[in-house]
Amino acid sequence: MLFELAYPGLCAWALLRRATGRPTPAGPLFAFRAIRGRMRRHELSGLTALNPRWGAWLALHRFERMVPGAAPQMRSTYETGGLAEQRFGPVDGPRVLLLHGWNARSDMMLPLALDLAARGARVILPDLPGEGRNPARPMSFGAKARILSAQYRSENITTVIGHSAGGLIAALALEAGLGRARLVTICAPFSLETLLRAYLFRIGAPKALNTALLSYVEQRDGRAPAKVGPELYAHMGARMQVIHARRDWQVRASEADAIRAVVPAAASTLLDGCNHHTILEDPRLFDAVAGFVLPRAARPTVRPAPRRSQRPLEPITGGQPC
Repeated sequence: MLFELAYPGLCAWALLRRATGRPTPAGPLFAFRAIRGRMRRHELSGLTALNPRWGAWLALHRFERMVPGAAPQMRSTYETGGLAEQRFGPVDGPRVLLLHGWNARSDMMLPLALDLAARGARVILPDLPGEGRNPARPMSFGAKARILSAQYRSENITTVIGHSAGGLIAALALEAGLGRARLVTICAPFSLETLLRAYLFRIGAPKALNTALLSYVEQRDGRAPAKVGPELYAHMGARMQVIHARRDWQVRASEADAIRAVVPAAASTLLDGCNHHTILEDPRLFDAVAGFVLPRAARPTVRPAPRRSQRPLEPITGGQPC
């Protein structure tokens, strides 16, 4: 709000500085990222001071509002049911649904999608509702999950794989009626509460907003954010696989330990030498996922060569925050 009001004046200021040969902020001329960030923090702090519930509404609105990126044209794109998606692999292969994370696009999951397709899976790779090539109004994770469940419940999905917040959305989609598919989480948060707390910390929100936001979400959705995740994971048992990067600084490895604590029967893998994003291109991830979700006949007899020097797979025994 403050930034939008000040934007015309900031543009005039930037043009004047450029015309007079004076230095302008780094980055695109009219982006003003640093100024925008400071204004948004002041705006959130001021609104929270007036009424924490107002601050909670604004923070949640920003969290759930996605700005669709100018994604390059995707291959094999379908426009079924209102969701843009990609499909790879043999049509008679076991159906695997891949879900990207918060404020992202399905392109991030392409390496894993192509690898699973090469091993015989029929991979469905949509942009989440409200993100990427599927713009929509701001919506909750539960709303995204219900849309996914409605679109894919007739597809006989055998496995749902979610990266980061996509792991939470995948679990919610299964709960919403997607079926009794297996669930694979990759660098996923333990709960919606831990994700929201991390988001508030990232944007520099006042500490008073933590309680207000969690209370606001619980009243709106009818479920405490602390239960979104653990309650869903606990029902999976041996049908769940938990994979995490040891050096993930965005969703720490301790979150995988917390998931494993409520799902002792889950398969689990901790990878060294990668982070929250590079794990999606790691051949060890491909092997771990394929070994869990595909029948033995669908796995390759030759393992893909690693792209860089990497340490072997290691089961989770107690990840450390990083």
